Amino acid sequence: MQPGDNCGLKADALHLNGLTTTSSDVSNSLSTMAIHNQSTNTDSESIHKILLQTSSVDRVVNKPAVVRPIDGPFGWIPTLAAMVNFMFIFGAPNSYGVFSTYYLNTKFRDTPAATLSWIGTASTAFMLGLNIFSGPLADRIGYRQTAYIGTVICTSAYILASFSSKVWQLMLTQGILFGIGASFLLAPSNSIAPQWFDRHRGLASGVAIAGSSIGGLWFTAATQSIIDSMGPEWALRILGILTFIVTSVMNLLYIERVPPTPRKNIFELKVTKQLTFWLIILELFAAYTGYWALFFYIGTSAIQVKGTSQDGANLLLVLNACSAVGRVLLGFVADKFGSLNTLLFCLLLTVAIEMSLWITARSLAPLYVLCTIYGLVSSTFISLNPVIVAIYFSSSPLSSVLGMTNLSSGLGGLVGNLSQGTIFDKYDNRTQFTNTIIFSSMFLLLSAVAVLALRVHVIGKGSNKRLLQKI
Repeated sequence: MQPGDNCGLKADALHLNGLTTTSSDVSNSLSTMAIHNQSTNTDSESIHKILLQTSSVDRVVNKPAVVRPIDGPFGWIPTLAAMVNFMFIFGAPNSYGVFSTYYLNTKFRDTPAATLSWIGTASTAFMLGLNIFSGPLADRIGYRQTAYIGTVICTSAYILASFSSKVWQLMLTQGILFGIGASFLLAPSNSIAPQWFDRHRGLASGVAIAGSSIGGLWFTAATQSIIDSMGPEWALRILGILTFIVTSVMNLLYIERVPPTPRKNIFELKVTKQLTFWLIILELFAAYTGYWALFFYIGTSAIQVKGTSQDGANLLLVLNACSAVGRVLLGFVADKFGSLNTLLFCLLLTVAIEMSLWITARSLAPLYVLCTIYGLVSSTFISLNPVIVAIYFSSSPLSSVLGMTNLSSGLGGLVGNLSQGTIFDKYDNRTQFTNTIIFSSMFLLLSAVAVLALRVHVIGKGSNKRLLQKI
């Protein structure tokens, strides 16, 4: 072996370890060995030393990302943090019925319901629709960083809304701006629990998203109490301060099992080539189109059957309390019997009780029964969507795909709430809810049809063709 060959081997060894000759330690070693290694015996020893040195540098410079074990107890820490954040993400739209009742019957009595519905509609639509951008951002820069962006924007929205005196101002602040901020909180909160679990993924997702109903529970009680004693302006300010303090602490606990990695593409366009994706899109669009009617109008419905605004708030409390229980319970059921089976059953039951109880209600009693059952079963499509996406798109970044599916959720909420407001004004004449209920139920039924089609499609692609199976 010639001295020139020796240097070439050393350079190859350096190149194979992914380092450049600008590294001072390795360059010094290379120069020293080029001078002193004159024999064949020392050549192999020199190359071995270079390989050891470059490997040690490589371990420091290109340290591999730590992937923590799945189904471990540590996963419950970020899951519970997500549950608390969900209180503030969905607590506002889930309790908007309190503000809606106040706006419809006191502050903006002469304003059409369709116009006022824009406030809650914009909040939900922007929160879900902008997930198509906040989801990939969370996968790119990290869940914690994305969540802090949401905290700042949501707090600003509440404070600005508290100084708003016009409907259009509330649309911009309590509606659009809050929705934008909530989308940045929602993306990491929606994805953190399924990332940590496999066997108990449905339960973990249900526990996390149950926070939205728990938030609606105490948001409703707190908002009604503050409005009665201090007015809606201070209700908004206090909610803003609480949002900033609590979510700032919870964001610190957003520890990812798989750290974020640089990505070339913003959107996971490859999933759009699959029928599964489009059936999920249809299911979510239809479900969100019909879902929010009861939340927005149960307070007004209570007043129309000779109840009070406090009765409306109490019905919202029951609705949100049962939703919290249902999301955890049905997450456990989904782990046992399958996510699609559970979702299909719950959607069909939701349609049945809405058409049989709400449309015939003439007193408060059937409304309480309605809110109990509706709360338990109706929102499974919210808690199980992250689970279904994690199962059928396991090779794609979870937050990015969820962001794409949530775009259809936002559009559904937009179409549904605006349509229901118009129907309530023009066809129900603000005196009943028959046409509004039929509209809501038909879209929930369409969502069930989409789930059934997805179930048939998944069975058709698998080796087990039995119709009755866990899926």
